[in-house]
Amino acid sequence: MSTLKGKSLSSTYQNLLKTASEIKNTSLKDVETGSGNATAMKLSTDKAEFTKVGIGTAGSTPDGLLHVVGVSAGSVTSNLSANQLTLENSSDSGLTILSGASSSGNIFFGDVNSNSSGQIFYDHSSDYLGISTGGSEKFRIDSNGNLNVSGTISQSDDRFELKESFEKVPSLQTAIVTQATNATTAVTLDAKYGIITMQSHDLAATDTVEFTFNNNHIFGVSSHVHVQLQDGGTIADNAMVNIMVHDVADGSCKIRVGTNGTDIAAQAFKLSFIVDPYVTPNQNFVLSGVESGGSQVSGNTGRSSTFAGIKLITGTTNDDRTVISPRTGNTELNAGINSSAFASVLFGTENKTEYSAAISTSGSIADASFWSGLKLTETGVYATDANQAYFLYSAADDQGALTTNGNLHFVYSIANVDYVTNLGIVVEANTVYRIKIVFDENRQISISVNNIKYGLTTTPTSTTAGGLTQSVATTKSLAMTNDIDLLPFTGIQTLTTSSRGMQIGYIKLSRDLYE
Repeated sequence: MSTLKGKSLSSTYQNLLKTASEIKNTSLKDVETGSGNATAMKLSTDKAEFTKVGIGTAGSTPDGLLHVVGVSAGSVTSNLSANQLTLENSSDSGLTILSGASSSGNIFFGDVNSNSSGQIFYDHSSDYLGISTGGSEKFRIDSNGNLNVSGTISQSDDRFELKESFEKVPSLQTAIVTQATNATTAVTLDAKYGIITMQSHDLAATDTVEFTFNNNHIFGVSSHVHVQLQDGGTIADNAMVNIMVHDVADGSCKIRVGTNGTDIAAQAFKLSFIVDPYVTPNQNFVLSGVESGGSQVSGNTGRSSTFAGIKLITGTTNDDRTVISPRTGNTELNAGINSSAFASVLFGTENKTEYSAAISTSGSIADASFWSGLKLTETGVYATDANQAYFLYSAADDQGALTTNGNLHFVYSIANVDYVTNLGIVVEANTVYRIKIVFDENRQISISVNNIKYGLTTTPTSTTAGGLTQSVATTKSLAMTNDIDLLPFTGIQTLTTSSRGMQIGYIKLSRDLYE
C-alpha cells in the first residue's frame, strides 16, 4: 500500500486534490491540486461552490455558470444577458417544474427593491397560467382558453386590419334572370337586387304587359319592391316606359310595364329591381359559385341554429359549389374602385399580409370539399391559380391529387408551381377549425390551425404528387412571388348528388400600412 511517509505530496501525488486546511465546518476551503494550484471548486461540510459547471459539454467551456447539454445545437452560444443557466439540445429542449397537485410552479423576477416584482406561475389547484408585474397578477389564461388581462391591450398603429363577422348575410354576386317564353311568363330570382331581362314585346300606345316576379326576399305587404327601367333600347323622344309594382305578397309581386300613350317598337326591356333598399346586405362579401351547373341561388346561405356567423350549403348536383367572395362591384364608388376594402385594398405577398378565419364542418364531410385562404379565383382546384395560399380538404381528388383525402392540407403556389402539405389533421364532422396564414418580410408563409403551428413542404407536386408531410413545425414556405395581390375566398363543394355545408364564424385580413 502506498504511503506518504517521507515523501512530498506535491512531487508524489500531483494528480490528487487537496484543501489548504481540513474541511471541518461550514467555511468554504479552496480545493487545490497536489502542487497547490487553485481549482474552480470550493468545499465545506454543507456546500460546494464552482466557478462554472458544464454537464455534457464534452470538454468545451460552459457558456455560463451552469450549462447542460444533451446534444450540441451547433455553432451558437448563449446571450451574455441570459447565460447564467443554459439548456442546450440539437432538437427540443426545455425545463420542467414539478409541483404539488394543489400548489404552484413559479418563476420570479426580482431586484434590490423586491424579490418578486415579476412572476410567471402555474396554479395547479385552479389550472391557470398567470403573469404578474409590479407584484400583482395582470394576466391569466385558464384551462378553457379564456384570457383575462388587467389593463389595455394595444395593437400596432402600423397595421391595416379588417374583420368580417357576418352580421349581415351576403347577397348574390350575380343576380340576373331572363324570361323563358314571352313577356307574360313568370320569373324567379331570389335576390336582394338584380336585373330582369324580359322577352321582346311591342308596347302599343294603349298596351301594357304584366308578369309575376317570384322572390323569397319579398316579405308580404311590409316589403318595398322598387323596379325601374335599366335598359330600354332605342325609345322615341316623346315616349316613356312606365313600370308599376302591385299585388305584393309573401315571396312574390306583379310587375306591369306600359307606355305614356306612345307606341314603342318591340324590344327586350331590362328591368332593375331592389327589395327593401333600406335593409342593406353584407357590404364586404357576396355569394358566388355554381348551382345545378348554372348561377348561384341566395338560398345557399343563411344562419345556423348551432353556430354563430353564417352557413353555406351547396345544391344537389355533383360539383355544385357555394363560395363567399369579396365584393368587387362598383356599387358605391366610381369604376375601377371596388366597394369593399377586402377587394380594393391590395393585400400583396410583399405586405406582410395575415389571414385568419373560423370555419366549421357540418354533419357530413363525406363526398365534400372545402377551402379557405388567399387566392386569385374562387375555385378550389389548386392547379388553377398561379399564385395562392390556402387550406384545402377534399374527400376525393376533384381539386387535385392529395396524399390523404381524409386530412386537411395546405396549398401554396409560386408562379404555377404547386406545393401541397399534408398537415396530418384528420378532418371531422361538426368541428371548428381556426386557421391562420402569415406572410413574413421575406414573403415566406407560416401557418397554424387551432393555435398549433404546422410546417410546410418545399418540395413541389411535380416531384411528389399529392404533396408531403413536414415534421418540423417551424419550416416556412419558399419565398412567394413578389407583389402578387390575393383575395380571400372560402368555399364548400359537393362531390356527389347530395347537398353539403359548412359554417363561417369570421374572416380577418390585415397588412402593413406601407410597403
